[in-house]
Amino acid sequence: MELTPLKNFFNRLFGKWANSPNDQQYYVKMFFAIISALICGIGGQFFAGTRGVMLGFLIYILSLFVIRYLLDIPPEKLGGMQKMITNSLFSYLMLWVVIWTILYAFSIPPGIIDTL
Repeated sequence: MELTPLKNFFNRLFGKWANSPNDQQYYVKMFFAIISALICGIGGQFFAGTRGVMLGFLIYILSLFVIRYLLDIPPEKLGGMQKMITNSLFSYLMLWVVIWTILYAFSIPPGIIDTL
C-alpha cells in the first residue's frame, strides 16, 4: 500500500517544524489528542468509560506511527524510542481528557441530570 498521499498530508500539516523534531512530534500528538477527544466527546455515552480510554490510547499509538513512518523522524533524533513514547505523553493526556470532559458534559441529555 502506497502511503505517499498520507505522507504529503502530514508533511503539509507539520512540515514547518521539520527543523525541530521535538516540536514536530509535540504538534502531531496534540493534533491527535484533539481528534481523539472530539471522537470521544461527540460519541457521548458510547465512549463513556473504557471504550473512550482505549480509543485514546490507540490514537496515541497511531500518532507514534505517524511520527515514525509518515514524517520519517527516526527515534534517535528524539533521544531513542522511550523518549519518543514518553515525550509529550502528559500533554496529550491532559488535552485529550479536558476536551473530552467538556464535550461530554454538553452531550449529556438534560433528563439524565434530573434523575441524579
